[in-house]
Order: sequence, then structure tokens, then C-alpha cells
Amino acid sequence: MGIEEPTGEDGRESGAAGGDELFQSRADGQLHFTPDTAASVFPVTAPENATPLSEDEPEGVIPPSPLWAMKERRHEQWFHVGHPGRIRACVGEGDAAVYVIDDGSLHCMIGRRVGATDDGCVYSLVARVAHSTFDSLLSGAIDGRQAFLDAHEAGLSGTVDQPGVSNIFDVDSYRHGGEIPAEYLPPSPFIEFATDLPTADR
Repeated sequence: MGIEEPTGEDGRESGAAGGDELFQSRADGQLHFTPDTAASVFPVTAPENATPLSEDEPEGVIPPSPLWAMKERRHEQWFHVGHPGRIRACVGEGDAAVYVIDDGSLHCMIGRRVGATDDGCVYSLVARVAHSTFDSLLSGAIDGRQAFLDAHEAGLSGTVDQPGVSNIFDVDSYRHGGEIPAEYLPPSPFIEFATDLPTADR
């Protein structure tokens, strides 16, 4: 059953932007993407005040990159502040530091800062691991490098956090730890990239 959309006097959707716009808004506060996809694309709510991925982070343990990248790639909704299953941790120091957040009750997301460009884009390596891998990392049974080698669904993400601009995008993905470039693994030094890395299509 289709969704009946409000129309204006000229028969177009109420509140629609011009035909060249990427997004078109509707009178009910929804968005769809282009005029020719209005009937087939499921609309998404347009929030009045967008909130950053760093919200609800009173611990202050993890910097925006890799925090945003781990949140963007996790599978499960994170536990709220005060929940016993919530994890916000940093294991190691300096170039060996690995950051961790919960990803449901059975998994965690791990991440580390890999490098940055002069224009403020920071690149982070993130991956999904079993909760037992986090336990081993925390206890010192394995180091950060081994944690990433044992991980799956790894990827390199870029983040930009500047006044008025907050963005995250995929750069590369790795099927297993063995595909991760050695220079991206801890405790490799922070890389000063000369130019922005090309983005990847997920």
C-alpha cells in the first residue's frame, strides 16, 4: 500500500525543493532523496537539531576519531550511561593505545588513530572482536596488534571534526586481520598523510 503524500496547489509535494536539489523535504518533516525516487525510497526523519556521535560520552576516554568510526560500524545499539554492560576503555598508551566500546553483549569494537592530513581529517582503524578478545587485551594476555589480527569486519575510516562540520566516511575495508596494512597496526607511529586518502564505496 503506497503512502499518500501531501501536495501543494501545483500538484507537487508540499515543501519540496527545486528539481536540482539532492534532498526534498515534505510537509510532515520527512525527507526523500530525488524527485524520481519519491515513490520508492523510504523517507527518513529530518531532525530539528542533529546530534554528534560524541553525545552521551561523559567518560571522555575516546577521542572523536576513532569513537565516531566505532559507533558508525558497530552492529548493536550501545548501552546507556550507567549500564553494567557499557564499555569505554583505552588499553595501552601512545602509539600502542587501543580504544574499545561495547557492541552488544557478545562483541566489542576496537579502534586506533592511524594518521591525519593537514586539513584536519583523522584516519582510524576499527574492527569488531569477540568480547573474550577484549578480556584478553585488558588482562595483557594479548597486545593491541594481536587484537586487530584476531578481529573481523575491520576498516579504515576518516573523520572530520571542525566548527560547523562533522563528518565520517569509509576509506577501506578488510575481510580479516591479515589484510590490514602493517603500518596501520599498533604500535606503528602516527602517520602524517600528504594528501587525503580516496574514499571507498561500502
